[in-house]
Amino acid sequence: MSSDIVLSVESVSKAYNIYEKPQDRLKQMLFRGRRKYYNDFWALRDISFEVARGETVGIIGRNGSGKSTLLQIITGTVTPTSGRVTVHGRISPLLELGSGFNGEFTGRENVFLNAAVLGMSREQTEARYDEMAAFADIGEFIDSPVKHYSSGMFARLAFAVAVHVDPEILIVDEILAVGDAAFQRRCMQKFYEIRDGGCTILFVSHDRYQVNTVCQRALYLEKGKQVLFGPARRVVDRYAIDTEEAMARSQAAVKAAAQARAQEARGEAPVEPRPSSTLALVNAQQSGLPGDAAPSSAELPPAHEPESLFRITSVDLLDSNGNPVELVKCGADLRLVMEFEALSDLPPALISFVFNLYRHDDSYMCGTTTLMDDMGPHLSGQRGRVTIDFPNFPLLAGRYKWRMAINDDRGFVVYAEAKDAVVFEVVDDFKAVGMVNLSRRWTVEIDGLPARQPERQ
Repeated sequence: MSSDIVLSVESVSKAYNIYEKPQDRLKQMLFRGRRKYYNDFWALRDISFEVARGETVGIIGRNGSGKSTLLQIITGTVTPTSGRVTVHGRISPLLELGSGFNGEFTGRENVFLNAAVLGMSREQTEARYDEMAAFADIGEFIDSPVKHYSSGMFARLAFAVAVHVDPEILIVDEILAVGDAAFQRRCMQKFYEIRDGGCTILFVSHDRYQVNTVCQRALYLEKGKQVLFGPARRVVDRYAIDTEEAMARSQAAVKAAAQARAQEARGEAPVEPRPSSTLALVNAQQSGLPGDAAPSSAELPPAHEPESLFRITSVDLLDSNGNPVELVKCGADLRLVMEFEALSDLPPALISFVFNLYRHDDSYMCGTTTLMDDMGPHLSGQRGRVTIDFPNFPLLAGRYKWRMAINDDRGFVVYAEAKDAVVFEVVDDFKAVGMVNLSRRWTVEIDGLPARQPERQ
């Protein structure tokens, strides 16, 4: 193995024995394998990849795809049925926080116990103890038995230990944000420090934006099989397409079943669905719109969380003349304007900005951030104004809504957001159907020559 490779997974598979009845397990023991009383469930099949030193690799896949099983095999808590995992370096897993804690021990005692499990000596833990306790910030409860802790306190202490053991390989499973908003920001900052310090990270998340943001490569699992391993953006795009196709099939199946039940209740024979005509599609889109228009500007109340650092005071959708609009013509020039203010005399030094666009039924249309548009984080201040111009707005008839947000300088932590900030309606002149009117140019040839249209009568 190359010295740059710190984790190698070679043809790893994991099967579990599934027994239909409890007594079948006893029969299997008595017959000593001469008969088989169980079914094999393969949680993983033939997974292979390598992770280089200092690399951040995302692991994505729907629930039940085998992500947790793979992480447990890598950390050594589960043995693979076949294949081999080779690890070079100290692993710190953020999987089930506090899984090694003893409820009868105090927080202080569990810090030393868990640090020892993660490979630290007592002398190393003593040198880091004050830092861990300060990070967890649970005060005098550190000397109380952890069985009396709230779930938030428990998670804070476990997280504090896991991220202060100088890991060479950090495994993160969907738990970067634990506790209140202030502690979440502390967690994210520590994650950045560990990553920027050259630690190798396996990062499991359902959030495609996060995987694209922090990972160089990604592994896509589906039903225990390796679909793709490669550059993060290519893998995430493949996962997004597969997920959307699966959702469409599921929704179509549910709709078909509901129609069949309704027909059966009326005593009718099932009818094969026919594709809607173009005109019927447009009419359905228009008739499905809510009747009342919402205000074009959102005056937002103060944030409820005391740890909130900013407040978005208004969001407006304007036309090319700077006037607020509720009704937009497809192809018009639009401007989205957000104003905000800091709720602290010392706001974070760097921030970034986000917009998301949804259809009225919460279908996600698009979204991006200043970071994704290659604009570095911005210096913050006590108040600000963000303007986004959309020339030739391409959406077709429908009702839509915006979300605006202020994020941290890495794009992970949300400092403030305005959901459903501006609801607006788009009308078109029936030049296209669907969701978006694509720019286009037609070229038609008949018999090798430019085609002519008949003159209109």
